[in-house]
Order: sequence, then structure tokens, then C-alpha cells
Amino acid sequence: MNEHITRRLRFENSSGIIYDRDSDDTMYESVVHTPNEAELHHMTMTCPNCGAVNPVAALTQGCPYCSTVFQIKDLFPRVTNTYFIRNNASMKNVNKRGSTIWITMLVVFLFTFISFLSDRENPIPASLIMSYFVTLIFGGITGLMLSSVLLIIKQFNRDGRKRIPFWSYVTAKGKISRAFAPYDPVFSFEKFEGQIIALIRMTVLADHPENLAFYRGSSFDPYFQDIIEMTYMQALTVNNIHMEGSELCLNLRTWWINYSEHDGAINRRGDCIDITLRRNTAYIEPPGFSITSVHCPACGASFDTVRQRSCPYCGNEYHMENAGFIIEKLALVP
Repeated sequence: MNEHITRRLRFENSSGIIYDRDSDDTMYESVVHTPNEAELHHMTMTCPNCGAVNPVAALTQGCPYCSTVFQIKDLFPRVTNTYFIRNNASMKNVNKRGSTIWITMLVVFLFTFISFLSDRENPIPASLIMSYFVTLIFGGITGLMLSSVLLIIKQFNRDGRKRIPFWSYVTAKGKISRAFAPYDPVFSFEKFEGQIIALIRMTVLADHPENLAFYRGSSFDPYFQDIIEMTYMQALTVNNIHMEGSELCLNLRTWWINYSEHDGAINRRGDCIDITLRRNTAYIEPPGFSITSVHCPACGASFDTVRQRSCPYCGNEYHMENAGFIIEKLALVP
């Protein structure tokens, strides 16, 4: 599901509000409406009463921990992921495009009117009428074309977008979908994109990324520690895709607008971030899988892998690559 929204981004410190801006975004939600009954024994979710992670089938029979019985309509529909993408067709761009068209038409009108007046045989009313029609037809079309070209140039050069080649951008979805086709017949690029956005945001904004179960990086760019908010700009390209045994490895480039704080002021800049991912294709991703509530395969306990990579009850390390994606490397593109 998606809907256009106006999102307010505001930062405050001890001195008050230091940044306040509205942006036109699209909010995407992955929603499970009616689950496949054949998958209820494999689909896990958090018990709404006690918070324990159980197969959905167990919750309909009675949660093993609190004995609460739920009906399917009590558990679904439910949102499994939410993320925001900046809407490039903002009102600011629309206003700039309109201004370009009007300026172009004014220039054409003045040029044609002066040209007609230079011919003394043309009366002023006739010169005005002819200039008006030339401006509407030629000036309007020229202004529309010029504004479109300027907008395209701006979109592909602003805030680091120049590091996203156009052809790589338009072919990324097909490349990734074809790579997953042999292993996941119901692969959804939109779901995949949402997962990658969430993983990058959680890693960069985490106080201790080394504790995340899905992060295996050996180094971390110091700039990431200063980022306090990130907005994905709906631009993703493929650097490399290959197999290593049963593991699918992807290196992708993503485009973001990042906000950092320095000396009481907010710095906004566009960045490209390369991410290296790994996924074990020998295991099928559990339906409704959530990294915030997983089952420990050793003792069966549930815990949040956003906060810790090992089970807090038995101490065994959780191997996220057998259920979802892990990040091997996260690098800022210079």
C-alpha cells in the first residue's frame, strides 16, 4: 500500500527548534491482509497479549506462554514494514517549472513584438495580436521543453544523484528480480527494497551497530555516527550480483538525503551509500519474518535482533542469513 503524505521533519536541542521543514513524501506499507492457511505453522508473529513470538497456528489454539486464544481476524491485517520515499514531484519543482515557462513566454513576446513594430506597415494592435499568438504557441512549447530539460538535469545532478547512472537505475529492478527468480518464485522487489531501506537506516542510526544480528561489517565510516535522520530518494542500482555456494551476494548503490548536526546547526546533504548483502538461498524466508522478533533455533526463545546478535537466554549466535539478509559492508561513496 502507498499514499502521498506531507511529512514534517523537525530537530530540537536545548536552545529550541533548529530545523523545521515539510516535505512531500510517499509512505509505503507492507500489509498482510489474509494469510495463507497452509503457512500458519511457519508464519511467526508476536503474541498481542504477552509479546512472545509464536507460529500463528499456535496463537489460534492458545499462546503457549499466556494461554490467550486469538482468531485470525484478531491478528490480521497487520503492517509488516513501513518506510518513506521523498516525492521528487514536489510543489517546489512545479513552481519552478511554471516560472521557467512564464519567463520564456515573456522573452518570446518581447522579441516578437519588437520585431513586428520594426515593420512600420504593421499597426500596434496587429503587432500585439500576432505577438500574442506566437507567444502562446512557440513560447509555451519552448518553455515547456526548456523547463523539462532543466528539471531532468537538476534531478540527475543534485545531492549526489550524478553517481547513479540512468541506465543502471532503470534496469536495477529487472536485474535483482532475475537474480532471485530461481530461489524465490514469489519475489517482490518492492518488499525487497523496503527491507534494504530498513536495514541501512537501522545500521547507520544505531548507537552500536556491531551488536546488530544482521550487521557483519568490520569498519564503519565516522560520518555515519553524525547522521541523525535519513530519507531514501528512491534510487537504487546494482554494482554486482554473484553466488558463493548457496549464498546470494549483492552489492548495491543507494541514494539518500542525510541530516547531521554540527555546532547547533543541521547540515543536509545528498549521499550515495554502497551496501554489500548476503542471503542463504538454501533457506526460504519465513512468511511475515521480522528482525525485531525471531526464534532462537537452539532454545526456542524469542528476542529482538535489532538490539543483540546472540540469544539472551542460551547465548547462541543467531544466523540471520538463514532467514533474511545480512550486511557485510556499508560504505559511503566519496
